[in-house]
Amino acid sequence: MLAKTLDCFENLEVPPSLQPELLVADNGSTDHTREVVRKYSAARIPVRYFLEPAPGKSRALNTSIAAARGEVLLFTDDDVIPAKDWLEGMGRPLLNRECDAAVGRIELGKDLCRSWMTPMHEMHLAVFHGERLELIGANMGFHRSVLERVQGFDVELGPGALGLYEDALFSWQLAEAGCRLKYLPDALVVHQPDPLRLTRFNWLSRGRVHGASMAYVMHHWLHESLPSPRLQYFLWALKLRLRCLLDRPRAMEAEGIARWEMGYVREMELCRQYLVERRRPRNYARRGLRKLRLPSSRQTCPSSSNI
Repeated sequence: MLAKTLDCFENLEVPPSLQPELLVADNGSTDHTREVVRKYSAARIPVRYFLEPAPGKSRALNTSIAAARGEVLLFTDDDVIPAKDWLEGMGRPLLNRECDAAVGRIELGKDLCRSWMTPMHEMHLAVFHGERLELIGANMGFHRSVLERVQGFDVELGPGALGLYEDALFSWQLAEAGCRLKYLPDALVVHQPDPLRLTRFNWLSRGRVHGASMAYVMHHWLHESLPSPRLQYFLWALKLRLRCLLDRPRAMEAEGIARWEMGYVREMELCRQYLVERRRPRNYARRGLRKLRLPSSRQTCPSSSNI
């Protein structure tokens, strides 16, 4: 997908007043990412490749921010196809200081749309039409000046760490800092993830990382408590087992997942990860903008706790 995305960047409309650069962050991949980038002919938008060997999307984002030279920073993923006018649509409002941060419209590739999909499924595939005002990594941007108030993305969240919420937490911190967030419906990208993302196995995994990431934010940033997490875990596990027995045909389908099943798995993992996080000192003051301490090395994947 990266090669296709790079080709689309070469076809972007670049207004004469803009001088964009494209940074490709290789987050310790073991495939041919470097070679793919080297083959990209950057006739209109110069490209720079760099390697961030430490695992975690948030680390790659923070390294990208430090390496970028622009006043405005735009972000997307390697399985996304931007519209030809995306650069103007996302960049101009930020350059004109109409807002401090922005999120654009995200559609799912038509070949990946399914009749069983609900708004919950679409949300987890990054489909976005302005339902809530928070940044989404597949199509977001901000003015560099916001980094004077918010330090960057939390490396304990996002893919390669607990799994999710790196962009959501950054959004909430921007809002706490008084930054102006804006939805830009005309700045369109199309998300073309691997079809394996639609399998039941991957939906279950998504539910687990969702719960684990929620637990981190609940303890460290919101300073909220979860009452009786062990008891809650067993109750959710019992409900899951009983519901699967009653609705076994749907639960055993290869593609897709019932909303209730994903929700039960999410709540179970929320309880499990909360038991881990509550043993740690909080990383933020309540709704804080900067971390109080450096992260421990253990946060490279979801942790578990004996229950």
